[in-house]
Amino acid sequence: MNVTLRQLRAFVLVARLGNFTRAAQAMHVTQSALSLLVRELEGAIDSRLFDRTTRAVALTAAGSDFFPRAERVLAELESALAGVDKLVARERGRVVVAAPLVLSSTYLPPILAAFSAKYPGIEIVLQDTLPNQVLPLVRGGAADLGIGTFASDEADIQRTLLFSEAMAAAFPAGHAFTRLQQLTWADLAQEPVLALSRGSVFRDLTEAGFAAAGLMLKPAREANYAGSLIGMVDAGLGVAILPGYAVKLADPARIAWRRVENPLIDREVALVQRAGVSLSHAAQGFVDFIVAPAAQAPARAKPARSKAL
Repeated sequence: MNVTLRQLRAFVLVARLGNFTRAAQAMHVTQSALSLLVRELEGAIDSRLFDRTTRAVALTAAGSDFFPRAERVLAELESALAGVDKLVARERGRVVVAAPLVLSSTYLPPILAAFSAKYPGIEIVLQDTLPNQVLPLVRGGAADLGIGTFASDEADIQRTLLFSEAMAAAFPAGHAFTRLQQLTWADLAQEPVLALSRGSVFRDLTEAGFAAAGLMLKPAREANYAGSLIGMVDAGLGVAILPGYAVKLADPARIAWRRVENPLIDREVALVQRAGVSLSHAAQGFVDFIVAPAAQAPARAKPARSKAL
C-alpha cells in the first residue's frame, strides 16, 4: 500500500467541506488534480470513500470509518512538524552542561540566567563537578557540552576557546604583597605556598610558573578544591596559587589577590563537545550564545590588581 500525505489531505478536506471545488481551493490545486488524489487513495486502500452525485458528496461507510483515522494521522504529523520547528527556532529543548565547581559558581550563573531569559523554553541542566570529571561526562554523552581547562592533547574532543586568564596568588588582606605593584613567582619563594593536588591541570600550571622562574614548587599544603585553599588562606596558613576566577569565591575584605607575573602563566577556559557528533538545535544555540561574546572579549582577562575577580 502506497498512501501519500497529499492524498490524505485531499480526502480530509473533501470530507470536511463536502465539496470538491472548495477542497481544491483550500489545497491550492485544480479540482481535477484533487479528484485524482482522491481516486489514487481509493485505489491504494481498495475502498470507495465518497458517494458522488451531481448535487452532493457524502462519505461511504468505509469513508466514515477512515475519516477520523486520517484526521488523527495528519494532526500528529502537524504536531511533530511544529515540534521540529520549535527545536529549530530554539524555542524548546534540553542542554546538559558539565563544568568544574569554581566555574559553575562564578562564571556560568550570569550566562545561564541571560540564556534562559532569551530562550525560556530551553532547559539548561548544569552538572557541577570536579575538573577531571568534565571530559568523561562529555565523552560518555551524559553532558552535551563541557567547560573548563583541559590538556591540549585530549583526543576526540572539539574545543572552542572562551577566554584566558592568568594564574593568581591569594593571600590575607593585610599581607605585604598588597603593597607590591607587581607580584612575581620569585616573590613566592619564601612563602608557605598552598597548591592544588597533583593531577590537576592547575597544579601543572603552578609548577610551570615556578620552573620558569628557576624555582621548584614545594607546597606547604595541598588540597583538591580551590575553596579549600581559600579557606586555608583565610586561616593564615599561606598563599594559594589559583586560577583567577576562583578568587571570586573569597571575601575581598579578608583576602586579596594579585596575578603572578614574570612570567604570566595563563590558563585557557574552553567549551568542549564530542568531535564528529552533531549537537541538538538547543545545544548549538547555547554554543552560539556563549561563544559570540567570548570571541569579542580580550584574549586575557586583566582585572584591577587590588580587587578580587
